[in-house]
Amino acid sequence: MWNVKKTLLEDLMEASKKYYPDEFMCFLSGDKKSKTLTEIVLLPNTSGRDFASIQESVIPIDTSVFGSVHSHPTGQARPSQADKKFFKRYELNLIISISEAKIGFFDSAGNATEVNIT
Repeated sequence: MWNVKKTLLEDLMEASKKYYPDEFMCFLSGDKKSKTLTEIVLLPNTSGRDFASIQESVIPIDTSVFGSVHSHPTGQARPSQADKKFFKRYELNLIISISEAKIGFFDSAGNATEVNIT
């Protein structure tokens, strides 16, 4: 089970609200052995009301980056087909629903997964 600090989730929710009505996108890093998320990794990206994208060339080749985050400003915290395709690259993926004030956690196949919030 993945471990995520409550303060990290609060920071992600705040960032998503600041980007509203556009989507917010970033990545997560931490310690893979302990399955602990510790940092937000911000990279240049493009976003709009119903999309967020990033050029693959700017994603660092770094084994500590193993998670993705993006918001659905007016939608649910569930992955679309495009989200599931993108998720394949990362072990843990978060979707933040601004309208529901909720965060969904998903594995690389797009299946809901549990996390331990500390």
